[in-house]
Amino acid sequence: MLDILPALLWIIAVVIAVNICSITAIRGNLFSKKHRDVHPVRWSIIALHFTSLVIGALPYPVYAMFRSDFSAKFRRFYEHVGWPSAAVMVMLIAAELVFMYLQARNGMHSEMERKLNQAVK
Repeated sequence: MLDILPALLWIIAVVIAVNICSITAIRGNLFSKKHRDVHPVRWSIIALHFTSLVIGALPYPVYAMFRSDFSAKFRRFYEHVGWPSAAVMVMLIAAELVFMYLQARNGMHSEMERKLNQAVK
């Protein structure tokens, strides 16, 4: 069971990262033609971003710590996919940041419109 722990941690981090990108794209009204109010990024999404960062980084030290306990087949697999998996994780973390920035930017514009509309009334 210990053999699959790094892969399992990496998969969990990828799922969280893809969900964060999806949620911020939907809430940020990024790919929709309809105009609707956008609110700032919630703190729960920011906490999930931090969680995905930590869980995404964990497989590498876990592998380094328990490498001798892994079977030869898993050691070869992890050594083969180590750099590509790290590159994918870095790109996903960067994508999370971009999507959160875009939602925050659209939320700022919507907030300004809400305040101006309240001032006019």
